[in-house]
Amino acid sequence: MSLSKRLAGAGTKRSANNQYIEPLIPGRPAFATNAGVVVDGETAIRMSAVYSCVRLLADTVSSLPVGAYVRRGRNRLPYATVYGDQPAWVAKPNPETTRLEFYEQIVTSFKLEGNAYILTVRDDVGDVQELYVLNPRNVRIERLAPGEPLVYFVKVRDSQGAYEQRLTDKELLHIPDFRLPGDRYGLSPIAACRTTLGAAMAADVYAASYFGNAANPGGVIETAGELTEEQASDIARDWNLTHTGPYRAGKIGILTGGASFKPLTINAQDAQLLDTRRFSVEEIARIFRVPLSLLGHPVAGAMSFASVEAQNLSFVQHSLRPILERIEQSLSTLLPEPDGFIRFNLDALLRGTTLERYDAYTKGLREGFLSLNDVHAYEDMAPIEDGDQYRVPLQNIDATDAKDIGLKLRTEIAAALIQVGFDPAAVTKAVGLPDMKHTGLPSSQLQQISTIDPADPAAAYEVK
Repeated sequence: MSLSKRLAGAGTKRSANNQYIEPLIPGRPAFATNAGVVVDGETAIRMSAVYSCVRLLADTVSSLPVGAYVRRGRNRLPYATVYGDQPAWVAKPNPETTRLEFYEQIVTSFKLEGNAYILTVRDDVGDVQELYVLNPRNVRIERLAPGEPLVYFVKVRDSQGAYEQRLTDKELLHIPDFRLPGDRYGLSPIAACRTTLGAAMAADVYAASYFGNAANPGGVIETAGELTEEQASDIARDWNLTHTGPYRAGKIGILTGGASFKPLTINAQDAQLLDTRRFSVEEIARIFRVPLSLLGHPVAGAMSFASVEAQNLSFVQHSLRPILERIEQSLSTLLPEPDGFIRFNLDALLRGTTLERYDAYTKGLREGFLSLNDVHAYEDMAPIEDGDQYRVPLQNIDATDAKDIGLKLRTEIAAALIQVGFDPAAVTKAVGLPDMKHTGLPSSQLQQISTIDPADPAAAYEVK
């Protein structure tokens, strides 16, 4: 079923008229900045730096593994382990959208509009069956009366025309990206930094115009005599047709009648155009908290491997994790189990080299917080028999227990040595056992047969 049909069947009330109402979202309608350009999600995404930042965040989040879990005491159990299977929407939100596309749309909504709205389709008992991400520009929020819950109006177009569908918070999940105290709507980076982005967009427009004119400074054509308006217009038109544009640069011009071309001197602002655009990229990366190295932007000075690794770790901790936790906490409310929760697996991003992983596994096995099957699961390997045991080193055992275990081990070693014929007193001293009286007799199987009296074999065991 299409999204429009889902919307038509989800709401409880439609607007009385057929008017297509513009949502009253902060920052909408878009206002022109001091730079003379209009900045909103649609215009800002046309900038390569903004597109790269949004695309990087959306692609990274959507590529992470995600699953449902249940908390039991201090343990985190897979949802399927407790209930046989996890909700279908965790792996595939709806028949028309993959998991990757679903989370990609959520993050894009965050960064361009500051809000993500998810339509929930439930069954007869109220369990969520499907999830759809709506265009945030088509949603507005109202409180119809003081003390009443918020309601959501979604713009819909179908055969009946354009109208608004009224939805409750049970039908629509609202996830704001960053919300100021008391505000209903989230504030996007684009709306918050409109002035900075406006200056960057103006620089892009100027650069496009600059290079569209062959990247040459403008000039004037001087003539000896007076020209009529029509003559001046014809000369300017013919000159532009011949010499304007990136594919006409360097062509030879011919002027007659004493006319001459006088180029205008490039000013300092034009000479700094490239620096301005480079700084704009750095500002945009700062706004979206994306390392310049991940945008392919040159960084001043040489970067070591450790520096790049530190930047990537900072990107995970300070840029991705807040986004992930915002999504996790919101989607967790859709699970029927009160102790259930949604969790992204960041290990896929922090996954090191083979040697680094094996060193970490070795430490985990040695310290007792990883089992062999835990390691197999991390490496996508099949579990092994008896691989769920956690081996704790002796130094981590309680002192009393460690004393008992140590005595037992020493006793077993002493018994084995005496069994093969070593002197009991020497063995006791060697393994650190307390002084104990010994019969001095080895086991019967170590005694020579000739020393045993056939008439009285039991005498071999008597203490003399």
